[in-house]
Amino acid sequence: MDKFDNPENQAAAEANIHINSAGFSELYKLRHGSGIRFAELMDRVSDIAPDVRFRFTSPHPKDFPDELLHVIADKPNVCKQLHMPAQSGNTEMLYTMRRNHTRESYLELIENVRNIIPGVALSSDFIAGFCGETDE
Repeated sequence: MDKFDNPENQAAAEANIHINSAGFSELYKLRHGSGIRFAELMDRVSDIAPDVRFRFTSPHPKDFPDELLHVIADKPNVCKQLHMPAQSGNTEMLYTMRRNHTRESYLELIENVRNIIPGVALSSDFIAGFCGETDE
């Protein structure tokens, strides 16, 4: 089965529904349109321009569905490096920061990334000292 032929993803694509990484939800209402998903865009442009190296930066961790991770893993001209911002290592603090995921879902995402893209390089930036956050 082709990575874009998954029946669930195909139905979501036809309905113009965004697919998040497992364990992540949307905080804002999404605009629906007739464009293609980012994973399919990366797949197409990497085929059209095989001599160009493709890299993207600072997506939200919710925006790494498996189909995008498979494109990164499968395409030699898509860099095997991801920037994965992290706001806190504490689920309660993430909730206070209005992040719609848990510490556990973030760690599961990182594990999933490493399973699908062996040897992936990860970078990050961190928010430290959010209002009400303590050393504990």
